[in-house]
Amino acid sequence: MVRQIILVRHGRTAYNAQNRFQGQIDIPLDAVGMWQAERTGEALRQLLEADERIAPASGAPIAGDGPAFDPAADVLVVASDLSRAASTAHSFADPWGLDVHLDPRLRERSFGQWEGVRLEDAKHDYPRDYADWRDGKGGELRHGAESRDSLGTRGMQAINDWAARAGEDQTIVFFSHGACIAETIDHMLEPVGTTGGIANFSTMRNDHWAQLVPYEPNGGDPRWRLMYYNRGPALAMTPQWENPFAGR
Repeated sequence: MVRQIILVRHGRTAYNAQNRFQGQIDIPLDAVGMWQAERTGEALRQLLEADERIAPASGAPIAGDGPAFDPAADVLVVASDLSRAASTAHSFADPWGLDVHLDPRLRERSFGQWEGVRLEDAKHDYPRDYADWRDGKGGELRHGAESRDSLGTRGMQAINDWAARAGEDQTIVFFSHGACIAETIDHMLEPVGTTGGIANFSTMRNDHWAQLVPYEPNGGDPRWRLMYYNRGPALAMTPQWENPFAGR
């Protein structure tokens, strides 16, 4: 059984800054996004080096009492094959000399004809469809977008496949995208055929992450418990996070 999984959203891109639908267009990180990825990589390495684990029963951090932490043995890194996620993954993995495994199932949701379009323009040109998208009613599907169920299903399958092949007590760090992370978590936590709340939350911020830990309810099949969502480095709580080069 894996120890925990961490799902990280990529750093900022030019499309993020311009409020455009990215979808599966391969937009690279911009300068701010690369800086954010370095800060998040540092924060995650410090978290894992300190062996900070949330105890499922109490919700409190507990100190590890096993062998010394070894990134090569204890951490597996998997990323979407879109460059913005893969680059963010390398900012975390490279200082430890870890491989980054690419999995296209972790790609962002396809937004069809809306990809590359500014949100403001979609709202102006297709007010009903845009409103239905914002309200979770599927207005984007009329423009060729991937369904939320398809997105969450492929993300969940990727997580479960990697978790099944991971070593005992290993941490898997997945680098993906905002909509993919939200829908994947929703599918992992909710029974099939229901609509949960995670996917309706505000989108995870750039270079923030979520943590899930496995548990076995009443000795049954393993399930996942969400311990936190939209967590980031301490700097993310300051204006510097979105404008790190101001005044230089």
